Amino acid sequence: MKTNRKSNYISAVLIALSAAIGFGLFVFQFQNNPVVESLANSPFRATWLIRSPDTDRVTVHLIVQSGEADQTGPPGLMHYAEHLAWLNAIGSESRPEDRDTNAWADSLATGYWLSGERSDLPELLSTLARVLDPIDLPREFMEEERDILLREYDLRLGGSIDARVARALRRVVYEPNPHARPVLGTRPGIAAFEPNDAVALHAQTHRRENAVLIVIGDISARELRASLPDLPAITAAPPLPPPFTLGPAGETRLRLREPDADAHMVWRRIVALDEPQQIDLLGARLALLRDILDTSLPGGLAGPLRFDAFVTRAFDIELWPLDERHVELRFTAWPDKGVSLEQMRQAFEETFEATARAGIPEDTFARVRERFETFWPDWSDDKEVADWMAGYVIGTVSVRGAPLDVERIRALDRELGLTAINGLLGSYLNGGRTVVAFVGK
Repeated sequence: MKTNRKSNYISAVLIALSAAIGFGLFVFQFQNNPVVESLANSPFRATWLIRSPDTDRVTVHLIVQSGEADQTGPPGLMHYAEHLAWLNAIGSESRPEDRDTNAWADSLATGYWLSGERSDLPELLSTLARVLDPIDLPREFMEEERDILLREYDLRLGGSIDARVARALRRVVYEPNPHARPVLGTRPGIAAFEPNDAVALHAQTHRRENAVLIVIGDISARELRASLPDLPAITAAPPLPPPFTLGPAGETRLRLREPDADAHMVWRRIVALDEPQQIDLLGARLALLRDILDTSLPGGLAGPLRFDAFVTRAFDIELWPLDERHVELRFTAWPDKGVSLEQMRQAFEETFEATARAGIPEDTFARVRERFETFWPDWSDDKEVADWMAGYVIGTVSVRGAPLDVERIRALDRELGLTAINGLLGSYLNGGRTVVAFVGK
């Protein structure tokens, strides 16, 4: 599940869900209307309601907080289990003509969602809850689904240079962490999947105490509670993600042969911060730093690398937190005419180091900081807030975090000072793990 750019950067929190208060609800208040509510005493480990006004549609997500990083079997087995669980749940009752539906697997979570008419909410919830039921499918059917996985693998990797490059880098960048495991698996591995292994993995991970329900629509908490499956309430501590361990320090160089690719470089670095930072705040600060580095203003990279020296004809830069102490930077660039990949790498590293040592000028910070207001929703617009919060809650739960109180989210904007931003920029000079890939013929 992909969230929008705004919520991507503040999508991970490593603290437990706040205790429910008053009538079994923890309420995030916008103006006079609750937009986000957490229902206590639900049949899942947690249940969230995001009230989106003026819509007759409702979308329900069930996120199992176990993913590829949690299993030790063949890579990609969780993806296979997800396919079987979803087919086991929807069967012949999918009604594709008026329902949107999908499922996904990732490193830390496995998700399922359905969308339909508001009046169908009880049926949607009942169908979604069945992904937790024991898988009971004919073996021949499960073997056919394995063939579908192979076709999906070929489609997603065979048709995408970027996907193949990202896959190759993921293993090197994230080792020795379980995040390095390929979520799709390998082609020989998929062909050898044993259906009973996927069924056993599903039984081990797909449990109510490990599942979070998220409902988005113009409904009340009372309506949602009345529509929930009639099952005992669950009380369980949220599962924490596996701790991240920084890989061997130093630089690794890769040459990835892709005959059909435009020659380009992917440069990635992970560093450890001196002190941990609250993850939503850290994500927002990195998002602001990214916007600054992407400009042609003094302190940005576009001037010295594109418009002044013509080193690159295009580049993309992203920064994000892996947890409260580790941050990553990815710089992807295409060289200008007559510039080699090695020359571009050297120019980028020299420019970035000089920028990090000098810090961001105050005038540049002030100009980009003013534009950064669009990172947040318009807090006076309930629909925009609901959409933003839906992406935030889904993204946060998917990395086993707990959404912050809305007032705390709004307060983050006051903690995006220049000193903190320059501190983060300087942290990327603290050694860490660097992987540089040259891609092309």
